[in-house]
Amino acid sequence: MAQQTTGDPEEAYAGKDLGSREFACDDDLLKHYFEGLEVDSTFYGDSSPYGKPVAPSMILTNVDTGFAGAGFKDNFGNLWIRQEWDSYIPITPGEKYNVTSRIEDIYSWRDRTVVKQEVKLWSPEGELMARGLHHQSFLLGHSSDGTVKLRDPKKKEGVRKFQVPDGEAIGPVESDISIEMCGVFFHGNKNYHTDKNAAAELGFEEVVVGGRMTMSYIGDMMDRRFGKGWYEGGRLDVKFTNIVWPDDHVIAKGVITDRVKENGGTRANVAVWMEKTDGTVVIVGTASALE
Repeated sequence: MAQQTTGDPEEAYAGKDLGSREFACDDDLLKHYFEGLEVDSTFYGDSSPYGKPVAPSMILTNVDTGFAGAGFKDNFGNLWIRQEWDSYIPITPGEKYNVTSRIEDIYSWRDRTVVKQEVKLWSPEGELMARGLHHQSFLLGHSSDGTVKLRDPKKKEGVRKFQVPDGEAIGPVESDISIEMCGVFFHGNKNYHTDKNAAAELGFEEVVVGGRMTMSYIGDMMDRRFGKGWYEGGRLDVKFTNIVWPDDHVIAKGVITDRVKENGGTRANVAVWMEKTDGTVVIVGTASALE
């Protein structure tokens, strides 16, 4: 496997400080989120758990973008493989925040090189609102291969072993994802999540539905089920196990597996996953929220 460069200011390397930037959840961002996912925005208005407008929790997926040098020049076949979030304070529409980021680690996974990027969202008063770890994988040195070789989802180890956990079911949240929805969600930008030609340049035969879209349905499910307990004490750790393509029907599901005492209250632990109509699991992970 090709190794990452060391100290190149234009590429990722372990320990690299990516600096800071401003982040604002403006009207356009919210419009693209709701219309791109085709989810009901009513919950996030004045009828939200706070009695005033609040941003969907997975607006956070826009926080770790925009940092130069967070990846590699060789962008062939890159895929998002894992995302972790800890949430403490909800995002208010229209408010401006500060985001800091660094490359925490670079590690090997199968035939891929993975960049583990840490991002922190800060309030105007300097309070930590959320911390995320973004794992982006790259096929360094494989661009001459032409097309990314993907394993058959039905033949992957562990796929047939997935069993629905015992417990209290939450959700589901489901959607048919169209190429038009992808275009709206990603703000009309031309990239491999929205345009077939751009996808082909990175070795994919079809548009790859972005992980930011699919995990947002899991966030929507947690928002509605746990409200403040999710916004102010949510933990999420999900892995992307299979690619979602345009016209796939996806279903986000969850099961409360147990509850534990925490700081005088209760934390609900949740197994979360997303599957296609044929049962192919595309996201699997854990979440938890205060109750």
